Amino acid sequence: MHALIESAPLAPCPAPFNMAAYVLAAGATTPDKIALQILGVTRAERWSYGALTRAVRGIGTGFLDAGLNPGDRVLLRLGNTVDFPLAYLGALAVGLVPVPTSSQLTAPEITAMAAQVDPTLIVAEPGIARPAHPAPVIDTPVLRAWRGLPECAWQMGDPERPGYMIFTSGTSGRPRAVVHAHRAVWARRMMWGDWYGLTPDDRLLHAGAFNWTYTLGTGLMDPWAIGATA
Repeated sequence: MHALIESAPLAPCPAPFNMAAYVLAAGATTPDKIALQILGVTRAERWSYGALTRAVRGIGTGFLDAGLNPGDRVLLRLGNTVDFPLAYLGALAVGLVPVPTSSQLTAPEITAMAAQVDPTLIVAEPGIARPAHPAPVIDTPVLRAWRGLPECAWQMGDPERPGYMIFTSGTSGRPRAVVHAHRAVWARRMMWGDWYGLTPDDRLLHAGAFNWTYTLGTGLMDPWAIGATA
């Protein structure tokens, strides 16, 4: 069998590795470049790579100061604001395992999910349903205050270790938690050229909510990992 299009295999994921460090590394050379624009009808919120990285690493310090340890799971109950990707990457930065969930879930639905993953901490926005679970809750004012803390060190480690957990519907329609390794983001590099034609000079427009996993990957992680603007 002959391939119509032949390409070299993707280089293996480097080790040690941290997903958040990798995603933000390209922007380190252009700290003043806009990494994220959140466009509204009357206003726009803009984050440079430098500001984004400082906030992520400050939040990482906040998680550690709260007593969390690498491998602990953090359930995210946040809406469509910058708090979501900041908390997500902040958890990854220090080796925690974020669990993104839809803000549209009801209290019984998220309670059942929390029972599956047994989070050590819940990060929640007011007005979004919270699970009946004994884990302590950090609200958004505290999360935002953490942005200004001293920057954490990246928790580097085995690329195969758990990075984040995503709920899928499962074959029966019941949500099931799937663990993704830190290296999962590295494999997305294969899509940059053949699928997107993505370059550092691009601006990628995405209308999905931040807590939708497709947005996290295609709309945020990919453009940031190459140094583009989301």
